[in-house]
Amino acid sequence: MSFLDDIRKTIRYAGRNGLADTFYAARERLRERTGTSYSYEAPALADLEKQRSAYRAALEDANIHLPLISFLVPLYNPDETFLREMLSSVLGQTFGNFEVILADGSDPDGSSSGETGYATMAEKTAASLGDARIHYYRLPRNGGISRNTNAAAGHAAGDYIALLDYDDLLTPDACCEVTKVLMRRQPEIVYTDEDKCDETARHFFEPNNKPDFNADYLLTNNYICHLFVMKRELFLALRLRSEYDGAQDYDLILRAPWSCVCHVPKVLYHWRMHRGSTAGNPDSKNYAYEAGKRALESYLHSCGITADVTEGRHRGFYCVTYHPDIFTARPDVGVVGGKVLNRKNIIIGGMMQEDGTVCFAGMHVMESGPAHRADSVQDAAAVDVRCMQIREELRPLYQTVFNSEYESHIMKKGDRRVLTLQSLEFCRQARNKGYLVVFDPSMTRKME
Repeated sequence: MSFLDDIRKTIRYAGRNGLADTFYAARERLRERTGTSYSYEAPALADLEKQRSAYRAALEDANIHLPLISFLVPLYNPDETFLREMLSSVLGQTFGNFEVILADGSDPDGSSSGETGYATMAEKTAASLGDARIHYYRLPRNGGISRNTNAAAGHAAGDYIALLDYDDLLTPDACCEVTKVLMRRQPEIVYTDEDKCDETARHFFEPNNKPDFNADYLLTNNYICHLFVMKRELFLALRLRSEYDGAQDYDLILRAPWSCVCHVPKVLYHWRMHRGSTAGNPDSKNYAYEAGKRALESYLHSCGITADVTEGRHRGFYCVTYHPDIFTARPDVGVVGGKVLNRKNIIIGGMMQEDGTVCFAGMHVMESGPAHRADSVQDAAAVDVRCMQIREELRPLYQTVFNSEYESHIMKKGDRRVLTLQSLEFCRQARNKGYLVVFDPSMTRKME
């Protein structure tokens, strides 16, 4: 992204959030850029060769069934270079248990002439690669991303489908890593970590190291994104809905059952950044954020949850306000906690890992962190009792663990180390009772 692009983005951010927010956002972004640089490290050649050997051995073993993955690629007048590089990244997989379904609604010559009877550029590109695993289908007309993807799914023979944009890239071990999870767990959904690359696909940045499945974080944004894999039968039952084009994958995930969702904590997908992409210019697809908001509203309505959805501080992130409160609207939520701050508004407590490590410790309250995690509602292992609210049913447990009656959401006294241990235990027992512990960054408590 150029300097001028940064300036434009900063001005738009200031218009939405004000000067104070913009100052801290700009400072945080500058610190990230001047800090430790990220460099994608491709798997070692020896490791890739081991994967290829394992694939060949699996093909020869009659007792092993390798699930077939169908990559669905909707097309409409794609860039030839990007399309060819994407296909090459798929054909270069160490595990070959895949097919690529190209559903092409392009104009015959990549223009808007509307002529018929001529091969499209995508068709010629696919044919030139000469691989039987690439299946090209010409659509009678461009139906948009959802209809084109649904058309591709109708031709898929795989056990699983995977959504793939024509201008992005897979790492060479993507199919192998996903297949291992599919065979071990037989999940309904698998997703992986990702990063971004420039137009040349030589420079990689902004790794998105995602959490394991986190329902409330999903209600804040579509953090799952790429690479996304789903059982084919489930996809065919749900299908993409064209009224949510731009956020069609978010709508799909929200409507899917979440009973068996697996996360592969490894970067297996490169999201190419260029002016026409959401990655390169988020403001170029404002309609996508509005579609995401409507998809989230539709999901909450289908669950019988009365809530308002508004855009958050960051593009593509949403705030859900429950009526009359989260405990009434969400019987699955037992504990809600926020940020504990020192006098300088630095985070010293709040969301914690199971070992008591404070997430986002040392950050200013107005900073958002990588992937805006510090500024997003999400499920947590534990939260700090010094800034906590609980549902009525958990008051007896609170009394037992803290040896104190629950009178407000602020615990005013106690040794910090003891309170941390008690907070961990209380939240652990609450989760064992089937309740979610939710971190809400809008809740804050400043220590005197």
